[in-house]
Amino acid sequence: MLYRFGWTLMWVTFRIFFRKIDVLGAEKLQHGKPAILIANHPASFLDAMVLAVFLGRPIHFYVRGDIFSHPLVYRILTKLHMIPIFSREHGTGNLSKNKSTFDRGRKLLSAGNLLLIFPEGFSRQSKQAEPFKKGAARVALQTAFDDGKASHLHIQTIALNYSHHGFGANLFIRVGDTLELDQYETSYRAFPAQAVNRLTADMQAMFEKNVIHLKKGERTETAEAVMRMAFHDHSENNEGYFLASRNICERVAEMDDETYAAFQSKLERYHQLLTTNKIDDTSLSANAGQSKSNWFNLFLLSPFFALGTIIWWIPGKISKWITDKTVTRIDFYTSVYNGVLGFMGLIWWVLWKIIFWIAGQKLLWYLMFVSPAFCYVALEWIDRYARHKAEFHFKSLLKKDVTFIDQMKQLRTEIMFVKS
Repeated sequence: MLYRFGWTLMWVTFRIFFRKIDVLGAEKLQHGKPAILIANHPASFLDAMVLAVFLGRPIHFYVRGDIFSHPLVYRILTKLHMIPIFSREHGTGNLSKNKSTFDRGRKLLSAGNLLLIFPEGFSRQSKQAEPFKKGAARVALQTAFDDGKASHLHIQTIALNYSHHGFGANLFIRVGDTLELDQYETSYRAFPAQAVNRLTADMQAMFEKNVIHLKKGERTETAEAVMRMAFHDHSENNEGYFLASRNICERVAEMDDETYAAFQSKLERYHQLLTTNKIDDTSLSANAGQSKSNWFNLFLLSPFFALGTIIWWIPGKISKWITDKTVTRIDFYTSVYNGVLGFMGLIWWVLWKIIFWIAGQKLLWYLMFVSPAFCYVALEWIDRYARHKAEFHFKSLLKKDVTFIDQMKQLRTEIMFVKS
């Protein structure tokens, strides 16, 4: 029940926090069939939460063990499908506890569940792929061939990408290729350690083909800026966006230092020109002119925008203030922001429902019940208003200086690695 409550709360929070959520290939996770999910880890505990909410099946996942120290916290987190796992930084004396951790993972898989593992071991903003830990391969082989209860057990890759770390980001989830375990049975029974090493290497190779990663992680910020532009070209084609993003990361990593510096300058100049002329990248993208609504629709939605803003402005501002004051690592920012926003939103929602109930204001009580939807509409209204403003400036500029627009399109083409 606690898991379902947490699922509902975070579903509402994510729908408000993220402007667009795309999930590709969730149908591959067939009901009742066990799988070990291996995913990249760009945003701390948020990664497990968004997968639990949007993949369509309950998920169990490993979490750093030091946060389970208090008995009450242990009970709550366990009810939320979290499993403690310890590394050397938590003290070598705790490493022996991992036996029960791996045993629990095996039991969950044997019962037909999904077990999420971040095989790189830690979260970070960098898109550079790190060497895998061996825990995932060990759990998989032991479950499949020692226990013998997890029929059809396989390893499934998951790609996670956030357009940026902050409110209004776009979330992209892609369920990728599968690795079957039958081919490892003979070698595992003869030489278990070698089989674990082989499976770990094969998992890493498959993983790098199925996630968006960058060989030079220090160039992540630049690659992400170009990927956000690619999203405007492929907003209705998830697989196209995935392939374009992988190509961008590959091209950015291939550049020598001199070429990369020139590319950064070109990218900065492009965005400066956009800002100076009050236009946006969407106006120059392949999907230019495909607005979701017009000014009349915005007018019709204005009352809902006003209600959403009035009701939710205070908890939204407090959540951002708390996050800005407490978070020092960018890969934790979106995680903490969502957690604080969900908690503050729940407290705010319950408080006003109690006030309206005591005051006998039934209409306001019912209005508060659906008020999260008003918040969503208000944020959507703001996005569409900004889009229409940029489109208006673009059309005005097109009439006055078509040569400049052509130059901007050419500059964008060069940035996107497209031959003109």
